[in-house]
This record gives sequence, C-alpha cells and structure tokens, in this order.
Amino acid sequence: MSDIDRTEKLIVTLGQRISEQNEILQMIAASLQGVESHLRQIAISSNPAPNYQRPLSEYIGFDWLSIGATVLKEDDDGATAVEWNGQVFTRRSPHNKFDAAIWFSRCVGKDADGNNRYARLISFKAVNDAEPIAAKARKAIGS
Repeated sequence: MSDIDRTEKLIVTLGQRISEQNEILQMIAASLQGVESHLRQIAISSNPAPNYQRPLSEYIGFDWLSIGATVLKEDDDGATAVEWNGQVFTRRSPHNKFDAAIWFSRCVGKDADGNNRYARLISFKAVNDAEPIAAKARKAIGS
C-alpha cells in the first residue's frame, strides 16, 4: 500500500469520525433546546403574572415594552389584549361599586370550588391617600 493510499484511507476515516461527531453534537443541541423549552414552561407556570401596579392615569399611552409585553389588539380606549411571556392577557374594567380600575388578566384554571382563577399582569387604579400612621406606630418610630 502506497503512502497516497494510506493518506486517502486516513482522510476517509477522519471524515467519517467528524461526521459521527457532528451527528452527536446535533443530538445534544436538540436535547438542550428541549430542556430550554421545558425550563421556560416551568418559569411561566411558577410565575403566571407579576401583577404590576400603576396609577390609572398611566393607562393611556402606557409603554407595554417596559414590562416586556406586546399589544396584540386595541380599540379607541387603548390596548385590549397583550402578550407577556407567551401568554395573552385581556383588558378588564367592570361596572361595579368599587373604585375605577383597569387590569389585564387571564384564566389560569379553577379553584377547589370550580370557580375560575385569574392571574393579573398589571392593574391601573387610582392612587388613594394613605391612612394616617397609628399612634402606637408613630411612638415606635420616634424611639
């Protein structure tokens, strides 16, 4: 066997080994992508929504990107549906006896009684005046 034949055989063998190693690396990469996807789902399920609080006056013109959200739909009153962390949150603003508020929420399942449970992404509501500090607390602060 000549040196040329041995060199060609070595090149072919090395090429086969590199090809096998590339296949292994591709399988590892695919596996890591699966792990990433599962970790992302775990992160989302462990923190369904942060429930940010903002003054009601900030609703119009709110910078949704500042909380990592993207507006999906809007009407004359502003955003109606936003996406955050791969989840869609819908605008709510009920007509009831409570203070004016707007919030974005999504159903995350049912409680033990069969009632829907919701996760809130953000709430916009009037900033109320704080209650006075109790005498006992004021005394503790002064000491």
